[in-house]
Amino acid sequence: MNFIITLIILILVLGIIVFIHELGHFIAAKKSGVHVYEFALGMGPKIFSFKRKGDPTIYSLRLLPLGGFNALASEVETSKGVRKEDILENKTHLQRFFVLIMGIVFNFILAIVLLFINGLAYGSPVTDPYIGKVLENSPAYEAGLKTDDLVLSINGKNVKSFDDVLLETKFTSHDTYEFLVLRDGKEVKVDIKPNITKDEEGKEVREFGFGTSVKKEKGFVNALKYGVVSTYKNSISVFKILGKLVTGKIGTDNLSGPIGVFSVIDNIKASGLESIIYLTAYLSINVAIINFIPIPVFDGGRILLLLIEKIKGKKLNPKIETTLNNIGTILLLILMLYVTLNDILKIF
Repeated sequence: MNFIITLIILILVLGIIVFIHELGHFIAAKKSGVHVYEFALGMGPKIFSFKRKGDPTIYSLRLLPLGGFNALASEVETSKGVRKEDILENKTHLQRFFVLIMGIVFNFILAIVLLFINGLAYGSPVTDPYIGKVLENSPAYEAGLKTDDLVLSINGKNVKSFDDVLLETKFTSHDTYEFLVLRDGKEVKVDIKPNITKDEEGKEVREFGFGTSVKKEKGFVNALKYGVVSTYKNSISVFKILGKLVTGKIGTDNLSGPIGVFSVIDNIKASGLESIIYLTAYLSINVAIINFIPIPVFDGGRILLLLIEKIKGKKLNPKIETTLNNIGTILLLILMLYVTLNDILKIF
């Protein structure tokens, strides 16, 4: 039963994120006058469908609750029976950019709304990197770090959120970490030499002995601020993680796919709806940023091709675009396979 509950939550979480992404594309396509063959809720076999009066789009509900999709009229695909001016590639560069970018925008909006709901219902966690509980006799305690210290920088690198603190302490290797904190209006330097242990896989783990602050603020304005600021800070953290992946400072074994997300949900679901809503918002931010990567299979890759077309002053060969998309799809499938195998190995 526990497995089934976790699986249902996983399907709902991923389904909402993907559906909202596709909804962004759909609304932008409609506003831009692009012909949409079908807008589907879910994937797989069709359960039922309908058409609205004066609207050529088929609206369908499909069996598998895994997001949804748009079927747009495109020259890359077959566009029989569609007016030439209603095909995506025949729209202006600005209209095409609007259609491509709105999936990403809607994922950011979803994150803001979910975090706002959390802030309104449960209180808004303070997003600044305040230190929470400091364990007695831990490296942080012995070095003089105190609860409610506001971390300004670690080893000279500015931090804006507790995620930045985790990035600098978990994914960098130093014998001593120099914390610059604000305490009672004064800047204080705290040098922490963490305890180094090894996990089950033999990797070094640095233990500092402090946690994040649990301060929360009430009210509509604070909830709205939390939704916007937390989305921004989480986005910056994701970009930093991607940068560390590219430079090799973080190994690809730290990536997770649906199985990894399943494990996370299994661990946090006992904490209640607040944690699940936060995870959904965080994953929505990840989906938005990953889709912004300039690889053809992602929206960012298509935006890059659109930019190249604009600079060249003429349309790209559809066959070239299709080839690039196919290459991107193959690379993505290889990465997904690697991440899935990695998640399975972590479990066993």
